Amino acid sequence: MGFVVDAHHHFWDPAKATYPWMTDALAPIRRRFGPEDLQPLLDRNGVDRTILVQTRSSLDETREFLATAAEHDFIAGVVGWVDLAGDVARQLASLRSGPGGAKLVGIRHQVHDESDPEWLVRKDVRRGLAAVGKAGLTYDILVRTRELPAALAMVRALPDMRARSRIGPRP
Repeated sequence: MGFVVDAHHHFWDPAKATYPWMTDALAPIRRRFGPEDLQPLLDRNGVDRTILVQTRSSLDETREFLATAAEHDFIAGVVGWVDLAGDVARQLASLRSGPGGAKLVGIRHQVHDESDPEWLVRKDVRRGLAAVGKAGLTYDILVRTRELPAALAMVRALPDMRARSRIGPRP
C-alpha cells in the first residue's frame, strides 16, 4: 500500500485574524478550522500526511503554521508567506530557525490580490523569488488570468526554481 499525501490544505480562525478572501459567499466555512477538525478526516480517508498552505499574507501566520506542524506529525510541510519584495533570505532564516522551521517546504503569495498584473516581474519581487529558489523551496504560483503573462515570464526567468501553479478563484 502506498503513502498518501494531501498536498494542499488550510487552517484558519476568523476570530483571531481577517481573511480578505473569506467573503459572504463563503459564510458556511467562516469558523475555526484546525488540526482537530482535519485529523479525523485524514484517518477516515487513509491520508498519511498533509501540506499546510498559507491563507494570509502574514509572517506571523507562517510562524504559527510552522509551530502547529511541529506539534502534529501528519503535517509533513508548510507552504508559508514571506514579503517577496523584502529581504527574503533573512525572513527565511528566521522562519527556519523557529519551531517547525524544518517543515518549511514552500512560499506562496496571492498575486491576484496585487493591483499590478506585472507584480511578479518587478525586480525586487524577482530577487525575492530567486532567494526562495536558492533556499531550495518551491514557489506556489497563485494567479488569475490577468497575471498569467507575468507568471510565465517569471518562470522563464527563473528556470531552476521549482514552482507549482494554481490558477483561478481562491476558496
